[in-house]
Amino acid sequence: MDRGRKAMPVANRVCNERYIKKSQARHRQKLRDMRSSIDNKSPRQATHLKTKAKKNALMEDRFAQIESENRLLLEKMSHIMRYKGGIDNENDSHRYAHSLNKERRKRELQRVTKQNQQILKRIQESQPTYDHIQWAEEAQASDRILANICEFKGRSFDDENDEGQLMIMDDDGMEGYYNNSDLYS
Repeated sequence: MDRGRKAMPVANRVCNERYIKKSQARHRQKLRDMRSSIDNKSPRQATHLKTKAKKNALMEDRFAQIESENRLLLEKMSHIMRYKGGIDNENDSHRYAHSLNKERRKRELQRVTKQNQQILKRIQESQPTYDHIQWAEEAQASDRILANICEFKGRSFDDENDEGQLMIMDDDGMEGYYNNSDLYS
């Protein structure tokens, strides 16, 4: 017992102790059963946010579309298996394709082919306007002049003879054939 109660005078000590024990037991029970006065729980969620009706409706529509596409594909496959059977490489369009100007197109093609052959014949029989031999000679002459005016005389592939010797002009203007080993030794 605490000091404050001891100091208080009572008429019957046993009754007072029983009263105090009952009060303490009732107090402990109230402490155990006590509920908080502040609400710490999360707020109630709205049911329309939990169900997501629009998303479910969109998914249901998508599944229905896929189902109908699958059904159409299955019908097409069963039709192919029932009626056509094996390979589907037959072209029915040639039965109905009758050209009204087939002969005219054929004559036009023959005329164009004949003209092309005449042009080819004229091209093959015509004499060339450019002389490629003269071009080769002029190129060799310009190579010789270039070799003469070069400070460092290098090897020129155009000036080789049949034995693999290289033709070089001296400073005096004299031409001579030299082996590669003579030049670089």
